[in-house]
Amino acid sequence: MPQMPSAGLRARVALDRHGFRTTHALGQNFLLDDALLARLLDDAALAAEDNVLEIGPGAGVMTALMAERARRVLAVEVDERLAPVLGDVLAPCENATVVYADFLKCDVGALTARAFGDAPYRVVANLPYYITADILLRLTTCARRPASIAIMVQREAAERLLAEPGSKQWCALAATVRYYGAARVLEAVPAAAFNPPPHVDSCFLLIERYANPPVRPANEARFLRVVQAAFAMRRKTLVNNLKSAFGITADQAADVLAAAELDGRVRGEALTLAELARVSDALDQLTSR
Repeated sequence: MPQMPSAGLRARVALDRHGFRTTHALGQNFLLDDALLARLLDDAALAAEDNVLEIGPGAGVMTALMAERARRVLAVEVDERLAPVLGDVLAPCENATVVYADFLKCDVGALTARAFGDAPYRVVANLPYYITADILLRLTTCARRPASIAIMVQREAAERLLAEPGSKQWCALAATVRYYGAARVLEAVPAAAFNPPPHVDSCFLLIERYANPPVRPANEARFLRVVQAAFAMRRKTLVNNLKSAFGITADQAADVLAAAELDGRVRGEALTLAELARVSDALDQLTSR
């Protein structure tokens, strides 16, 4: 019996057969190298019992390789022009399903519940870089959060995501991700590995969700709003940002900072997660009066 062509070869043949041309506006930079992708999936430590959500499968090479390793793979693709390509590449993969939709408009809980039931899931994705921040914010704050997120990001984005509190790169996204889980770079990936090559080098990043969050604010939804407010206007003091975000007076905002044992002149980007949690809890006390 002839051996099945590799996923990478199937993808190259399918892209050519269907005359597919990538669209720069959709951030389509595909990974077609089976060996590279297999190594990245080794790094991500996918197991046979894992359910995997993939956002932006592209030509489907990583999708096919994950289907060989995991229990089930659900891929969400915005570009329906890829349907014939993915149909060819994923034909042997009975446990892989593609949904054609804009992930940012999907209900993550409903989407994953339909695919995986109540079982936990992991995210593995080569994301279009222009929506990296939006995707990460959605995944790390939704009601049904993944057990881990392994994604390809621009090298500069990885540096921001790994930033320490008080550093120049410390931002709302870094703080939100740090609240969700521990992040580390698994592998650097050069631009030449992609088809077509992007203008930047990349990093494959793993974020593993904490069993116990590093801080426990009394009201998580308010805490996440405080994180966004703290970095909304970086040159403004936190008093001003709290006023704008929560519709309170300057005196009330000052009282919140005093209750959180913080200097009234502090800027949001200088705060740690623990300090942001204290601000959130102090706001709760103010609004409950």
